[in-house]
Amino acid sequence: MKKNLYLHLLGLVILTLLSLYAVYKYPINLGLDLKGGIEFVLEPDFDVALRREYESLARRIRESLKEFNVLDVYVENNVVIVELLDKNEVEKIKKKISELNPNVIFEEKGEKLYVKFTEKYISRLKESIVSQSIEIIRDRIDKLGVTQPIVSRAGKYRIIVDLPGFLDVERAKKIIGSTASLELRLVIDSSPSRKDLEKKLTRDTEILPSREGDEWFLLEKVPVITGKDLKTAYVGVDELGQPAVNFELKSEAAEKFGEFTEKNIGKRLAIVLDNKVVSAPVIRSRISDRGQITGNFTAQEARDLALILRTGSLPAPLKFLQEKVVGPSLGKDAIEQGIKAGILGIILLSLILVARYKTAGVTANLSILLNVLFLLAGMGVLGATLTLPGIAGIILNMGIAVDSNVLIFERVKEELRLGNTLSKAIDLGFKRTLSAVWDTHVTLLVASVILFQFGSGPVKGFATTLAIGTIASFISNVYYAKVFLDLLNSMKILKI
Repeated sequence: MKKNLYLHLLGLVILTLLSLYAVYKYPINLGLDLKGGIEFVLEPDFDVALRREYESLARRIRESLKEFNVLDVYVENNVVIVELLDKNEVEKIKKKISELNPNVIFEEKGEKLYVKFTEKYISRLKESIVSQSIEIIRDRIDKLGVTQPIVSRAGKYRIIVDLPGFLDVERAKKIIGSTASLELRLVIDSSPSRKDLEKKLTRDTEILPSREGDEWFLLEKVPVITGKDLKTAYVGVDELGQPAVNFELKSEAAEKFGEFTEKNIGKRLAIVLDNKVVSAPVIRSRISDRGQITGNFTAQEARDLALILRTGSLPAPLKFLQEKVVGPSLGKDAIEQGIKAGILGIILLSLILVARYKTAGVTANLSILLNVLFLLAGMGVLGATLTLPGIAGIILNMGIAVDSNVLIFERVKEELRLGNTLSKAIDLGFKRTLSAVWDTHVTLLVASVILFQFGSGPVKGFATTLAIGTIASFISNVYYAKVFLDLLNSMKILKI
């Protein structure tokens, strides 16, 4: 008996020392409501994404129907319209389009064939856009250096972004919300007046403004290179020593770009970023695997643009539905109030437990302190973020831990009233309450997982604290509580 008891105590000492080291080595990250920062509620602009998808389909249909008698193919009100010259070919045309994308439905009206995506395909597209946006936003924020940001889905299509400790709202909005749609397109013509270029506009060309808005460019619609072709992007300097962004292309894109530039020496190449021409240099020689973006950038703008390009372009523009700035003073007050509440709770619990259960109450208090230590160590090691609801979760967890001790102690007292010895009463008390205590802790864990899975922001913080605390409670307030009682009983000083 004593040998097993000493082994348990040795394990407790090792676990306590490891927990103290973890608390020192891995300090807990504070959430937005404690540290201050920014919170955004975002939603992808699905109309823009759907329009791009239809335009892409229209281009592919136009290319594939060259052998048929088709007057025109264009997009109007999120529908691809195919104007027919020979209605006898309509079934063959439908088959050809279905081969390009099977997720379409057709409608015939006179000499026109209307092509629309199915609702199921549109729903899948929206899901994909939200998932991609979350990953790209998370990648951008990680590279920005924000400690423990939270990027999560809210509802079906909305996204919540929490940036603890980051208070530059405009920079955050620029980095998160920039579509970073980079394209390299051939310049057909340019002019200070848009009207001059509209006369030359065709189906295969497009007019875009310069970054400063003082010049207009007539460009080919189909880009030579897009942001998907980039291997990396980094800050450099231009010929005048001003900040610029250098980029390198993937091998396949580099070969394609090399052939293009070799054929178009002497012509201008527009570097288009989010539908604005940043610069339009003349192609002097063959360019293969690298290039440079210039445009009177500040050093910070160049760094941010390089970061955005490295993380890739968003599948759709983001709409900022809500923004909230939380000052750090609120976090300081919340932490102080939480600490005061925790200390007061521990003192009151200690007094009540000692008054009710004598020396056994002392073991319960020790178990609660261990519970808090294990909880803090677990949160630090796992990189969990402590939020204001999380502090409430810690205090709640202390109450749950006491409830387990009370249940066990009352059962031990009942066994003593039945005439059992103290040692046997302790064994029977733990044995006969273990199933109830076990069910309680498992139920709490399941509830925590559900809250974490379907909650967001503060709810996730509460769920994380509750889950880790529940595991810590079982170790300290159930397993080691019996070790403490056995120790006091062996020392003949246990009173309950």
